[in-house]
Parts: sequence; structure tokens; C-alpha cells
Amino acid sequence: MKTVSLISPIGGIMIEDFFVDKPSSEESKGIMEKMYHSIPESSNGRYSLSELRPIEEVYFDFLKRGDKLLVLRGQGEIIGHVHFGPQRDERFSSNLSGHIYDLYVKKEYRGMGAGRTLLRSALKELKPFFQKITANTYRFGAGWHMLKSEGFNEKRITFSTDKRLSHSRINSFEIFRGLPDDLGKVFVEISSSPKIVKHQLQMTPSELFFNLNEIMDSGGRILICRQDEETAGVLIYSVFEDLMTYSLLGFIEFVFVSEHFRQMGIGRNLLSFLSEYLLVRGVEESFFECVFESDYHFWSRATGMKEFSVLLEKKLES
Repeated sequence: MKTVSLISPIGGIMIEDFFVDKPSSEESKGIMEKMYHSIPESSNGRYSLSELRPIEEVYFDFLKRGDKLLVLRGQGEIIGHVHFGPQRDERFSSNLSGHIYDLYVKKEYRGMGAGRTLLRSALKELKPFFQKITANTYRFGAGWHMLKSEGFNEKRITFSTDKRLSHSRINSFEIFRGLPDDLGKVFVEISSSPKIVKHQLQMTPSELFFNLNEIMDSGGRILICRQDEETAGVLIYSVFEDLMTYSLLGFIEFVFVSEHFRQMGIGRNLLSFLSEYLLVRGVEESFFECVFESDYHFWSRATGMKEFSVLLEKKLES
């Protein structure tokens, strides 16, 4: 069994005889419990233990989707673990990728290379099956720095908007709940710029239209912004239950403003209307995911949305 050496950040002391291993069934159960109790830390303080769903609901499919666990052993104990496996992103691609779901190292062993050892071991396991590996984290944290140093790059970014986000709306524009057929009124313009769609959304217009219709068929709703019977912009959103708690959350699936209505605050108006509309229905927070450093990224920041997390990707050499 191959062992590794860790370097203590205090005095540069080398600690030897650590090795990566597969946990037993009982150890896996214990790791799941530790993952559950570390959610407040891994969520950057977003959740508290008191508000979480029971552990069997949060991890109802733990190690049932082809995902795996590896542990780092040393000093007679498990000092860290990595949880990884396949993931399918239905919104952006039908292809499977490998994903790092969770990486944890005990505080007293951090800064010694333990996390990097676990990450590299997971990548080695995933490499025969996937061409790319993804991971979610918070920008500029320890996890982000490690992923960047291992060749991961930002792919998408998620923003959150809550009840505090409110803007005065332009009176000459009417905003109302629309119907699925209303999407077709702007799609001709969307499909006329396939290169822009590909760059901004990482999909073709036909893929976008198919995805949005599936979202609408699954309960998605559409807001229309109109002036004098002309559609100026659309916003499609969904409402779902938080997987960690029982709170309702909103998700902004798509925003589009017709070219000759841009720079007039239409997107901001739609966002403000949605925040107020959902708030009275018990939804205090919504999320929006977009391509990193796209126009949507800069628009989200300009409207006052708060950066939530970033998805990084590493392409593996065959």
C-alpha cells in the first residue's frame, strides 16, 4: 500500500505513513454523519444544524448513484475524506462528468497537503471514465485556491437574490405572468444570433429552446415585460424546495431582453418584479446560474445580486 508524507505548516515537520484507502461500511456511515454536521462550515454559514432536514432525507441517495468515498488514514485515525462520482447536468449538457461532491480534512491536518492528496486520488479514480471533472466551491477560499492550483478553471457562477433586492420600475413597461406560447415571440430574435447564444449560454438556440420548453412543461413560469403590445423581455423561473431544509427557493432559468430595449433597465425590472412577487408567496431567495465572465455574469453583479458559488472544471488528458 502506497504511503504519503505530509508537511506540517509549523516548522516544516514531515509526518510520514499516511495512506489513501477505501472506508468500511461502518466508516462510510460515520463519514456521512460528519458530512451532515459539517454542513454549516461547508455551506459557509448558510445553514445551521437546527434548520436542516433529517440526515436520512439530506443524504437519501448517498453512495447509491455510482459515487464513491476515499479516506486518508494516518496516526491511527481517518484524517480526511473525499466524496466523488458521476454527475449529469441536464440544464447545460446531457453528458456525464465526474464531480467532487465533498472534500474534508480535520482542522489539525489542514495546510499539510492532505486535501491535495485526496483530490489527486479522486481524479485518478475518475480519469478512466470521464473527460472532465467539476467541483463547486466559494471563490477565493482554501478549496478554490487548491482547485485552481490543480488545473481547475471557473466554468459557471451562481448568484443569489433575496427580498432586499428591489428597484423602482419604469411605468411605461407592463410586467405580467405569461404563457408558454409567449416564449416564441422572442425566440426568433434569439435564434438569429447562434454564435452569441453559444458564447453566452454554451448551447445552441435549438438546445436552449428544447431545455426551456422542458422547464415550462415541468412547472416553470414566465414573466413578460411589454410596452405598447411589443414584448421587450422575458424571464423564466421555477420554484422548488431546498434539498437541505423545507424552505421554498426560486431559480431564474432564463432572462432575455430584446436588443432595441437594452440599456433601459428591463432585466432589472423583471428581476425586481419577480423578487416582490415571490416574497408574498413565501419565497425569500432566488438563484441564477450563468457562464463565468459572460454578459449575464456582469449583469447579475450590476443588478446587486450576491455571488453564491462557482463551478470549476478540469479537462483530463486521455
